[in-house]
Amino acid sequence: MSFSSDEVNFLVYRYLQESGFLHSSYVFGIESHISQSNINGALVPPAALLTILQKGLLYTEVEWSVGEDGEVARPIEGLSLIDAVMPEVKPPKPVVKTEPGKPGVDSTAPAATNANSNVKAEIKVEPGTGNAGATKSSSSTTGTTTPTESTNEVDSSGSAAASANNAASGASNGNGTQAATAGSTNATAPAAGDSSATAASGANKKANSSEPGSSTAANNAGNANATSTDDAASSTSTNGNSNTSSSAEQPSSGAAPAGAAVSTSNPDTAAAAAGATAAGAKASTAAVTIRVGAQPNNAAAGTATAQSSAPSGTISSSTGGTPAPVEAMEIDQSIEIPESKARVLRGHESEVFICAWNPSRDLLASGSGDSTARIWDMSDANTNSNQLVLRHCIQKGGAEVPSNKDVTSLDWNCDGSLLATGSYDGYARIWKTDGRLASTLGQHKGPIFALKWNKSGNYILSAGVDKTTIIWDASTGQCTQQFAFHSAPALDVDWQTNQAFASCSTDQRIHVCRLGVNEPIKTFRGHTNEVNAIKWCPQGQLLASCSDDMTLKIWSMNRDRCCHDLQAHSKEIYTIKWSPTGPGTNNPNTNLILASASFDSTVRLWDVERGSCIHTLTKHTEPVYSVAFSPDGKHLASGSFDKCVHIWSTQTGQLVHSYKGTGGIFEVCWNSKGTKVGASASDGSVFVLDLRKF
Repeated sequence: MSFSSDEVNFLVYRYLQESGFLHSSYVFGIESHISQSNINGALVPPAALLTILQKGLLYTEVEWSVGEDGEVARPIEGLSLIDAVMPEVKPPKPVVKTEPGKPGVDSTAPAATNANSNVKAEIKVEPGTGNAGATKSSSSTTGTTTPTESTNEVDSSGSAAASANNAASGASNGNGTQAATAGSTNATAPAAGDSSATAASGANKKANSSEPGSSTAANNAGNANATSTDDAASSTSTNGNSNTSSSAEQPSSGAAPAGAAVSTSNPDTAAAAAGATAAGAKASTAAVTIRVGAQPNNAAAGTATAQSSAPSGTISSSTGGTPAPVEAMEIDQSIEIPESKARVLRGHESEVFICAWNPSRDLLASGSGDSTARIWDMSDANTNSNQLVLRHCIQKGGAEVPSNKDVTSLDWNCDGSLLATGSYDGYARIWKTDGRLASTLGQHKGPIFALKWNKSGNYILSAGVDKTTIIWDASTGQCTQQFAFHSAPALDVDWQTNQAFASCSTDQRIHVCRLGVNEPIKTFRGHTNEVNAIKWCPQGQLLASCSDDMTLKIWSMNRDRCCHDLQAHSKEIYTIKWSPTGPGTNNPNTNLILASASFDSTVRLWDVERGSCIHTLTKHTEPVYSVAFSPDGKHLASGSFDKCVHIWSTQTGQLVHSYKGTGGIFEVCWNSKGTKVGASASDGSVFVLDLRKF
C-alpha cells in the first residue's frame, strides 16, 4: 500500500469543495499546488474522502473489537472519528483467554468516553453530484425561455462533430442550480452552483498566485508602508459620497472586512462545488475574498454571503461591531425585463466565467470551467440559438485529449473574424468564427489570466501566473516578445497603442511596456495590495487601476504619482470600465466617466476630471463582478453574485431595467448596436437580454 501527499491533498481539496467551504478550498488548492498534480479529477467519485474515512473507521472498530487471539471479545460500535485517532481514548484491550499456566494479557488503563461516540453522522450523497447532504432539485429555469439548441463540437485539433442537444446542463444541487463537472483539477476557486467562482478577466485571475515571489499576506503587510508613501502628494478623494446617489446605501455583503471573524456555522448554505475553477477567490491580508472562480453563494435574499454568513446573516467582528444584515431591495415590477425578452442558453457543463460579443455580428462567445468556449448565434434570424463548441485539447501520448482546464479569458479581434481564448492549461488559442482552430500559442508556463487583441489586430497580448506578459504575432502564432518584469503573477493587461501596453500584478506594481524595448518605459507604484484590473481611457492618456486595497487610482504618463486616489469603496474593487465617451470617441460631446465594481456590492460612477463620485448604485446585495457601458455611454450594465443584471442610466444613476438569472453573474457585455446585453453565470447558463422596444 502506498499513497502520496498529492493524493491526500486532492481528496481534502475535493471534500472542502463538496462541503461548500469555497474560500478554504481555494486557498488550500493554491498552497498545495493541486493544479500541478497529475490526478484526473473526472475519475474521482464524489465524497471520496468520506468513503475512505468510513472504511478506515470500520477497520478501526474491528481492530479494537478483536482480541489478540483473533476472537471478538467485545464488539465496538458507533466509534467516532475523533475517538479513533486519539490513543488515550482507545478502549482497554479485551482480556485474552490463556492456557493454564500462562499469564493473561489485561489492560488496566481506564477508557475515556465520548458523549457523541455512539452517534454516527449519516451523509447522503445524491448520485451524479458531489454534494454532501444535497437534495435533488430541478434545474429548470422558471420564467425564462430556453430555446432549442443545435450544437457543433470543435476540438482544438480542428475536427468537428455533430452532437445531440446539449441543453441539459448537468446535475442539480440543493439550490436548483447546475453542479459543476468534477473533472477539473486546477487550483482555483471552486465552481458550480451559486457559489462557484473565480473567473477570468477575471473571475479569474488569481489562482496559483502563491507562486514563489507572489505577494502573500505577510508581504502585503510588509510592503504597505513602503508603497503607500509613493502617493503622499497625490490627490485623494476620501469622502467618496455620491452627490446624487440613486438610493440609500446599505451595508454591503461579500468578503469579511479587515479584522473580522467570519462565522460560518452553517456551511450547507454554500452550494457544493465540484471541480476547480478559474481565477477567482484569494487570500489577502485582511480577509479571504473571491475572484473570478470562488464566489460567494447567494444564501438567502438579504443575507450576507457565504464567505461572511453567520446563521443570523450578520458578520461577527473581532472588534465587537456587528453590522446590520443586508436587506434585499425591492425592484420595481415595471423595470423587470419580461421573460419574452430573455433567451437562456444552456450547454456549458460548468460555470461560465466570461462572455463577449463579436464586434460585427450578433455572435456571443463564452468561456467556461468545462474546458470549452462556445460561439452562440444570436441573430434575429436564428431562433434556435445554434452553438459552436470549441473544445480546448492538449497533446498527451500522441493523442488529443481534453485539457480539463478552465477557459478564463477571450477577446474578438477588431473586425470580428477571429476569437482568441486563454486557458488555465497555459495555452492561448485563435479560432475562426466557424469554430476551426487557427493557431495555438504556447509559451506561458501556467494559467493565462488575461488576453487582449490590439486595435490593428496584428498582435495579441497575454498575462499569466508565470509573472510574464507576452506579445504574440497573430498571423504566425509565434511569441514576438516576452516581458518578465513582475515579481508575482500578472493579472491584467491593456493596450495603450498598437505597440504599447500596461500590465498589473499581485506584486502591487503597474508596468507600461513597449514592443522592442527591454525595460518598462514607466512603472507606477502606490497600491498597497494586489492590483486586480487596469484600463486605459479611450484617448490612451489616463490609466485607471483598481486593487484589493479598496482604492481606485488614476495615472498619467506625465506623472510618477497618481493623479487621483479615489477612496470610497469599503471592500476590494474587482473591475473598472471607462465610458466610450469624450474626445476621439463616437460620443465626443458626452463627458468621460469611469465605473468601478466592488465586493462591497456597489457600483460607483466617477467624474475623473474632478476626482469625485457622481453616482453610487446600490441595488445589488452581493459582490459585483462586472460592469459594461452601452456603446452610446448612456447606460451601464452590472452583474453581481446576487444573480441580478441591472441596467442603469449613467446620467441620473437610476435603475431602468433589471433581470434575475439562475446563477451568480460573472460577466456582462453589450452588443455593438447597444440593443442586447449578454451575461454569463456560475450555474453554467448564458443569457441574452433584448432591450429593444422598452
